[in-house]
Amino acid sequence: SRKPSRLKATVSVFVRGGQISPTLSAMKLYLTAFCAGAHAANPVSKVLELLGSLQSKIVKEGEVEQEQYEKFVHFCQQGAKQLQRELNDSADRKAQLQAAVEKSTSDIESDEASIGELSESISTAEGDLAEAEKVRAKQHADYSSRDAELAETIDTITRAIRALKKSSFAQTNARSIGRVSEALEALIQAGSIAGSDRARLQALMQSSEDAQDHVMVQSHKGLDAVIEVFEDMLEKAEAQRGEATKEETKQAHSHAMLVSSLKNKIKNSNKELNDTKHHKAAAEEDKATAEGDLAETTKDADADTNELASLQTDCMVKASDHEASVEGRNEELKALDAAKKIIEEKTGGATDRAYSLLQMKSKASSEDYSDVINDLKALSRKSNDFSLALLTSQISSTVKAASSSGADPFAKVKGLIENMIQRLLDDAKKEADQKAYCDKEMSETKQKKEEHEEDIEHLSGKMRKAESSIARLTAEIAELESDLGHIASMQRDMDANRAAEHADYEAQSKDYQQGIDGIQMAIKVLKEYYGKSSLLQQPEVGTHSSADGESTGIIGMLEVAESDFTKLLAEVEADEKESEKYYEETTQENKIATAEKKTALKFKGKEQAETKSELEELTGDRDSEQSELDAVLDYYSKVKKQCVAKPEPYE
Repeated sequence: SRKPSRLKATVSVFVRGGQISPTLSAMKLYLTAFCAGAHAANPVSKVLELLGSLQSKIVKEGEVEQEQYEKFVHFCQQGAKQLQRELNDSADRKAQLQAAVEKSTSDIESDEASIGELSESISTAEGDLAEAEKVRAKQHADYSSRDAELAETIDTITRAIRALKKSSFAQTNARSIGRVSEALEALIQAGSIAGSDRARLQALMQSSEDAQDHVMVQSHKGLDAVIEVFEDMLEKAEAQRGEATKEETKQAHSHAMLVSSLKNKIKNSNKELNDTKHHKAAAEEDKATAEGDLAETTKDADADTNELASLQTDCMVKASDHEASVEGRNEELKALDAAKKIIEEKTGGATDRAYSLLQMKSKASSEDYSDVINDLKALSRKSNDFSLALLTSQISSTVKAASSSGADPFAKVKGLIENMIQRLLDDAKKEADQKAYCDKEMSETKQKKEEHEEDIEHLSGKMRKAESSIARLTAEIAELESDLGHIASMQRDMDANRAAEHADYEAQSKDYQQGIDGIQMAIKVLKEYYGKSSLLQQPEVGTHSSADGESTGIIGMLEVAESDFTKLLAEVEADEKESEKYYEETTQENKIATAEKKTALKFKGKEQAETKSELEELTGDRDSEQSELDAVLDYYSKVKKQCVAKPEPYE
C-alpha cells in the first residue's frame, strides 16, 4: 500500500538519518513532516498549507519591520530630545548673553554721559580758574596802584608836616608860605585825598595866597591848624592804606582758596574721567565679546532648529510609510485569511468526497504499518516523548483492531496523527507567543533601561553644573560679605577720625578766632589811646608822656600776630573743608559701593537659592529616575529568568 509506505519512508528518513532533535520542538517538526506525507495526495490541503505558510511569512516580515520601526522611533525620540535639550541650553545662553550685551550697552551709555558731564565740568572749572586768575591780577594791579598813590600821599603829607613843624612864627615869610602852597597844591592834585579834605586844603591854599600881604597878621595858631589838618589827613591816609592792605590779604587768601578748590576739582574730575574712560573701554570689550558669543550661539541654535525640523520631517515620512505598510500587510493577511476561510467552508464536502474515495480504494494490512510503528517507537525512545509513545500505542491498537475487522485503519491513523499535530501546533503557537512576548518585553525593557540611564546621566550633568554654580556663588557671596565688612569697618574708622579731626578743628578755630578778636581789640585800644595822645598832647620835659614810638612797634607786632593767626585760621579752615570734602566723597563712594554690593549680594543670594532649589528638584528627578530604573532592572531580571534558557548541566 502506498499510504503506509509514504508514512514509513518519512519516519525512517528522520530516524536513520540521525536528524532527531533532542528537544520537543524539533519532534514537532518531524510529526509535521508525517502529516505532510499523509496529505500529499490532497491538493486542497496543500493550498491551505501554502496559504498558511504565506501568512506566516507575511507576519514574520511584519514583526521584523515593526522591530526596525521601533528602533527608528527610538532614534527619532532620542534625537529630538537631544536637539531640544541643546536648543533649551542655547536659549538660556542667548538670554544670558543678551542680558550681558544690554548691561554693557547701558554701562557704555552711562559712561558716555558721565564723560560728557565730566568734560563739561572740567572745561567750566578751567574757565573759572582762568577768570579767577584774571580777576586776581586786576585786583592786585588796582591794589598796587592805590597803594603807590597812598604811599606818595603819606610821604608828601609827612614832608609837609615836617617842614611846617620846623618853621616858626618868625620864619613865616613868603618863602615858607610858598612851600606850604606847593605842598597844598600837590595834595590837592593827589587822587587819594577825600572830597572834604580837598575842600579844607583849597581853603588853606587860599589863605596861603592871602598871607603874602598879611604875613604879620598870621599867628602861630594858624600854623598849628594847618599842621593839625595835615596830621588828620596823614592818619586817614595810613588807615586807608592799612585797610587796602588788609583787603588785599583777604582777597589773596580767598583767591588761593578758590584756586586750590578749582585745581582739586579739575584733578579729581580728570581722575574720574580717566577711570570712566577705562570702564567704558572694558564695557565695550565685554559687549563685543558677548555679541560674538551671541552670534555664534544663535548660529548653532539655528542649525539645531533646522536639524530638528529635518529630523521631524523624516520621522513623519517614515511613520506615514510604516502606517501604509502596516495597512497593506493587514489587508493582505485579511485577503489570505478570507481565501482560507472560503476554501475551508466551501470545499470541505468536495474534498472529503474526492479524496476519501481514493483512500478507501486502497487497503493495507497490519504488516504495512509495522515498520512505521517500530520507527515511531524508536523515535519516542530517542526523544523521550511520552505523548509520542502514547501515539505509537494508539496507532498500534488501531491497526490491530482494523486487522481483526478487515477495515482500513489509515483514516483513524491519520486522525490520531492530525490530533497530535494540532496539539503540537498549539504548543508551538504557545511557544511562539512566549517568544514574541519575551522579544517584545526584553526589547522594550532594554530600551526603557537605556532611556532611564541616559536621563540619569543628563540629570547628573545638570546637578554637577548646579553644584559648581552653588560653589561659585558661595565664594562670590563670601567675597561680597567680606567687602561689605571691610567697607563698614573702614567707614567706622573714617567716622571716628573725622569726628576727631572736626573736634580738633573746632578747638583750633576757636583759639585762632579768639586770638584774632583779642589782638584786634588790643590794637583798637592802643590806637585809640596813642592816636589821641599823639594829636592832642604836647609832651613836656620831666612829665609823663605817651610812648608813641614803642606803641608803634607793639601795634606792628600785634598786626603781624593778627596776620599769622588769620593765615593759620584760613589754613585750618581750608584743611577742614578739604577733610570734610574727602570724607563726604569717600563716604558717598562707600555708600554707592555698599549699595552695589548689597544689590549684587541680594541677586546672588537669590540665584544661589534658586540654584539650590533647582538642585533639589534635579536630585528628586534623578532619584525618581533611579527608582524607575531599579524597577526596570528588577523587571528586566525577571524577564531574563523567564525568557533566557539556561544550558542544561552535562551529565
